[in-house]
Amino acid sequence: MSEQADDLELGEPVAELKDLALSVNDRFGRRVRGRIERRALAGEFLGLAWTAPVMMLLELLRAPFELFQGKRRE
Repeated sequence: MSEQADDLELGEPVAELKDLALSVNDRFGRRVRGRIERRALAGEFLGLAWTAPVMMLLELLRAPFELFQGKRRE
């Protein structure tokens, strides 16, 4: 009875495709997860590659201004 309820939830076209499903081994899941993690890591490195030079430039620009402000306070 529960299979019939599942088939009704899926709709008629999906229920027909259900019989065509192939079993997938664990290796496939590990490969997909590895690819996703590699892409996420590459995205993090790319983000760092864009933000690190900007942050360094801001620090280099801030240093002289802090020196001038320190002399004014004295």
